[in-house]
Amino acid sequence: MPFSRREKFPTKLFVVAALGNFILLFFLFSILKLNFNVPQAVSGRVAGNYRGSNGAGDPLITRVPGLKDILDGPIINGSDPSVGPDKAPVVITYFADYECRYCQKQEAVIKNIIGQYKDKIRLIWKDYPERDINSPSFSAAVAGRCAQEQGQFWPFHDLLFENGEKLGKDLFVSLAEKFNLKKSLFSECLDDEEVSQSVKNNILEAEALDIKGVPFIFINREEIMGEATEDDLKKIINIELNEL
Repeated sequence: MPFSRREKFPTKLFVVAALGNFILLFFLFSILKLNFNVPQAVSGRVAGNYRGSNGAGDPLITRVPGLKDILDGPIINGSDPSVGPDKAPVVITYFADYECRYCQKQEAVIKNIIGQYKDKIRLIWKDYPERDINSPSFSAAVAGRCAQEQGQFWPFHDLLFENGEKLGKDLFVSLAEKFNLKKSLFSECLDDEEVSQSVKNNILEAEALDIKGVPFIFINREEIMGEATEDDLKKIINIELNEL
């Protein structure tokens, strides 16, 4: 799968092993100090590569891995909007923003390709809007997720793209009425912290994957930054299918 986690040691086993090594090192150091003239250590730590320690670190201190350390590709867990078979051999993961005109053009190319390959491709949408939760960009991402909860994500998201210059609550409510969404549920959803968090999670994921801008595409593990032509995408897709 396009997502993998690094194996972790069981916590108890790691603590016991670390404690045992520390005791053994202390015992050996004591013996050496009795038999050799050990010079005084130079003050200050030796420079290292431990993140979050200003270039210095203690090898006896275990750093807790962050999202960037454990991600090897986009997260595929079924929570993001998708179209196509779950077990399709090619998964296109698409990071985009409703205010991005290039993203709209790129997605049109992707959808055209999906029509050609039919059941061989699954498309997964990932929101990568502005970080400001009050921005039209972020609000549109939340509105799309609210439409997803009522089974109307893709047509709703198409019209969000088409109205990229008018993004706002009035537009969202108008589109909800157009697709006969339950108005009360939709309005509550727009202010739902859990839905907002799902968008924030996509942002954190994009940043952990070092995605600097949109559109950004993963075709299985292959990365494409910026707009790509239909021929560009088909070349990669065909390579992926031939390797099966």
